[in-house]
Amino acid sequence: MMKPFHLLLCSLLAGASLTGFPAVAQTSIAEQQDARVIESLQRNGADLTKTHDIDFFLVFGQESDAVAAADNLRARGYEIASIGKVPKRTLWEVHAKRKMAPEIGAMQAITRDLSALAASHHGYYDGWGTVGIK
Repeated sequence: MMKPFHLLLCSLLAGASLTGFPAVAQTSIAEQQDARVIESLQRNGADLTKTHDIDFFLVFGQESDAVAAADNLRARGYEIASIGKVPKRTLWEVHAKRKMAPEIGAMQAITRDLSALAASHHGYYDGWGTVGIK
């Protein structure tokens, strides 16, 4: 289900700027969004060397696909926070968590991995977010 935090993340992704962020080879819009979120965290004083609780979101058309993807995520070391129906839609969202430092290379690798995982279950990766740790 869509949480206020997730909506805040979408706002960050839409409104953030790459200005002043070190040049990084980016191969997709999703990876550019990773850079924007990290730049926003830096701008707001987060210490990116510290471990953060990072939330990941994947969306599926069928509950069975969401459950299968969640099982796959658990096997990869993610905690599954929830599997729920998106309000007023016929979609299912998997909210997964992992503790890690939000380093650009690692986050972009996760974006590629979770995008492929979601696609293999007929869904899509909807991004990540975290509260900055100072």
